[in-house]
Amino acid sequence: MALPPDPIPGILPGGGISLLAGLSGTGKTTLIAQIARWVCDRQPVFGHQLGPIPMQGVLSADRSWVQDTALWFTAAGLPEIPWYSFEDDEAFNPKRFRRKWDRVSLLAEGIDHLQLPPGSLLYVDTLALFLGGNLLDYDTCAIAAIEIRRLLQERGLSLIGTCHAGKHKADRRQQYLRLQDRILGSAAQHGYSDTQMYLACPAELEYEHGQGGYLFAWHPHHAPAESFVLERDPKTGLFIPQDGIALEAGRDLVFSWIPDSATGIATLELVERAEEQGLSRKTVQRRLVDLLRDGLIERPVKGRYRKTTTH
Repeated sequence: MALPPDPIPGILPGGGISLLAGLSGTGKTTLIAQIARWVCDRQPVFGHQLGPIPMQGVLSADRSWVQDTALWFTAAGLPEIPWYSFEDDEAFNPKRFRRKWDRVSLLAEGIDHLQLPPGSLLYVDTLALFLGGNLLDYDTCAIAAIEIRRLLQERGLSLIGTCHAGKHKADRRQQYLRLQDRILGSAAQHGYSDTQMYLACPAELEYEHGQGGYLFAWHPHHAPAESFVLERDPKTGLFIPQDGIALEAGRDLVFSWIPDSATGIATLELVERAEEQGLSRKTVQRRLVDLLRDGLIERPVKGRYRKTTTH
């Protein structure tokens, strides 16, 4: 059977299973909502161009869509994305999940509720429920992953599924060095999936590396691993990449606020405008550094900025 195009060429393979792991409450659902919004807007995802993706859909397996997951997709600007939730389906009998060997079939039923056309990108939150019933058992995880890959390819879909991270021990010498190795369960999840992604929270980074913030990393099979520092907007809860990825619009926006008058504009006023647009103070400071470096702006006095005379 022909595979669908890669949703993100070189990063997320068409017809594949990609995992997004992290500790509970880190923001995995929030991040997939933001990725879905970038895809909808045809914006690069962490600096990578998109392939053709005709539609997206969300299968909510662990929480109510109405009471929980929808809040993040609404915050990201995608309240109307196709979705299905086992918990919100009053006709679904949750006792059916007790038959572990039937769970991939239940996943297929949930997917078919979405009626996604071939080439679509599917988010499953969480995928762990469908990986055989025992995440520590290599055989059950491997076989479930094979079955899931087959049903995706029969439907021409690509999947990003959230999964859990193991509990962290106090002694950092007992931690896994690579973030993707912290995915809870058997190594079969790595061997039978495609790209592994991990979202690390500030507590992990501050304890282990002496820095705060969030860290998102992905490890494709056919491209170099990459990581991106994120911060979380205090008003919306959405993530903001810190290091120039997907921030060109923010740079242009800050530049548009800076006048070419002799007195310029104060940093405080720039920050106030930025916060109204969902940009943080740190983002404004980084964009000012970039604009100064590129010679597009100058400081007539400390704490004020104006466009350079040639612009």
